[in-house]
Amino acid sequence: MEEIKHILVPVDGSDASQHALAKAIYLAEHCGSALTLLTVVDMNKEINSFEQVSTGGYVPEELKEKGYEILTALMHAVPCEIKADAVVRIGDPAPNIIEYCEQEPVDLIVMGNRGLSHIKQILMGSVSQYVLLRSRVPVMINK
Repeated sequence: MEEIKHILVPVDGSDASQHALAKAIYLAEHCGSALTLLTVVDMNKEINSFEQVSTGGYVPEELKEKGYEILTALMHAVPCEIKADAVVRIGDPAPNIIEYCEQEPVDLIVMGNRGLSHIKQILMGSVSQYVLLRSRVPVMINK
């Protein structure tokens, strides 16, 4: 059986991501794993299209601050014995999670499921579904 040395926990501040973090902490305590909490601020949800064009590719600092606020609140839940990092990225959450796993050594992804209705999931998909289908590492989806 492979050792779980590094667990990635994508978080967005939702109840589902907080429950996923609790599960990841439990696993990290029992496996001696390090954690990385990753939040991806979706610029499309935060800034309308017209404003995005006017920024000319510049990412307003307030967007990153929002991500760090989420991570700061959640990092307090991680026991000090567990090595934990916090990462903020800007963009589309699903591809950013996959990209992070391709760039960094990750053994497991633990993430929440927002619980979209079946109709919305069929029409829009979900971040967890995207990650589950494209990840090269195991994914645990916590409901």
